[in-house]
Amino acid sequence: MFERKTAGVLFPIAILTLLATGCNGSDNTEESGETVNLAEVPVPAPDGPKLASVDKSTPIFERPTPSAPTIGRMRAGAMVARAQEPLSKDQCPGGWYPIHPRGFVCAGQEATTNLAHPTLAVMKTLPAREAPLPYRYHSTTKPTSLYEWDRSKGAAVREVGKLRRRSRLAVVGSWSAQLPEGGTANLAMLPDGRFVNLAHLEETSVPDFKGTVLDDKMKLPVAFVVKQGIRSWSIEGKSATRGDPVEARTMIPLTGRFRTIGDVQFWATPDDTYVRHPDVTVVRRRDGYPDFVKPDQKWVDISVITGTVVLYEGKKPVYATLCSVGMDRLGNPETGPTTQMGTFEITAKHLTTSEPGKKPFADDHEVFDVPWAQLLSSGQMIHGAMWHSRFGVEHGPGNVQLSPTDAAYLFAWTSPAIPEGWHSVLQIPEGEPKVVVLIRK
Repeated sequence: MFERKTAGVLFPIAILTLLATGCNGSDNTEESGETVNLAEVPVPAPDGPKLASVDKSTPIFERPTPSAPTIGRMRAGAMVARAQEPLSKDQCPGGWYPIHPRGFVCAGQEATTNLAHPTLAVMKTLPAREAPLPYRYHSTTKPTSLYEWDRSKGAAVREVGKLRRRSRLAVVGSWSAQLPEGGTANLAMLPDGRFVNLAHLEETSVPDFKGTVLDDKMKLPVAFVVKQGIRSWSIEGKSATRGDPVEARTMIPLTGRFRTIGDVQFWATPDDTYVRHPDVTVVRRRDGYPDFVKPDQKWVDISVITGTVVLYEGKKPVYATLCSVGMDRLGNPETGPTTQMGTFEITAKHLTTSEPGKKPFADDHEVFDVPWAQLLSSGQMIHGAMWHSRFGVEHGPGNVQLSPTDAAYLFAWTSPAIPEGWHSVLQIPEGEPKVVVLIRK
């Protein structure tokens, strides 16, 4: 089932989370009395020597001091290009290394220039950036324990929490270890180094829904089928005849023309059939645009009423799909499962995260390493959801949820890009265009 197994105690030792950093102190860029001018520090070449993360969350700092803002993070096993020599060793005995394309990392307990480090020998399941999901995900089939390695007992684990049935988590490896209650079990390892009993997991299938690219051949309006049991229609004169079934979770191109028979509107499709307006979710052409829209502005238009998402470059729509918003669509986002409306900016991006921001990912189970997560200035997130396929229907506590394929597309389309070896960008670089997200009725 898994790509890798490692026998013995080396496996948990190698991925042990080291919480102490060994890098602390003042905002000082002096080494041997010589002041370092950061403006003159060259950016390391992308094919230069490497620095690797050996911690579940290695910080990338704006300047070579632990008091500087954290602009990104790495995960164990990931590597970035670095300078040949450290810029300074102030408050960091292993040295502050400039990395590509920006920032500084302290070589020490969380990062190393030693590419023979044991963590790197086993942490080879890195997130897949070109796939719908960055890891293989599993769900718990019953309430089960969450473990961490018990260093005092060798190849053994201790319980650190409980997971509810249907919890979702990413798996990057496995290990056979002694359980607290006695006996041994095969354990699945999470990216953060904790473990779950492998016998209590089943692999999660990926929702196959996805939106559509908009171009010269595919233009708005388009329709998405959200309901079951929908059929196409043919129209002659003033009568409509029911036609073939239309599969749910599909996209239907529309011509923009429609007919009204009785009090029902029928949208025309390119193959001369029709769909009833009440049966589908229609993404229409816009008649007007927000004031912030400029010709080169990337922005995301989200409707909580229709559950639709359209990506725009200026006034040009480039992608359309469905999303799930909070269950109480027009309620109070401060007190209920509602998606907050307004105009926001994307402020951070994570290949995966277990920190949901202002709203939890799900109400009835835990979710770890949620994919393609983008934090908004409101504190909400836009992220991929592999635990349901109810896109186009209100669902969940309030974050905007997309299918994994759509979330991956949006993640790649928005700026800033996640540099090679980074897991998160926590600060928009100066001069980088900001992506605006409009959430409206």
